[in-house]
Amino acid sequence: MYAIVGPYVLLVAIAVALLVAVNRDLISTFQFRIMMIGAAVLAVVWTVFLGAVWQEYR
Repeated sequence: MYAIVGPYVLLVAIAVALLVAVNRDLISTFQFRIMMIGAAVLAVVWTVFLGAVWQEYR
């Protein structure tokens, strides 16, 4: 169950981090951009992996 909702929880965490970054003017830092891109890539890869596994065992 947790593995299925994991990417959506990560997406919400990214949205909250983005709001905080915009309010504190951190969006221009290179480190923050790397973290956001990494989290987005992880969410996409995990979603694709779960989709492939889910179809295989269905």
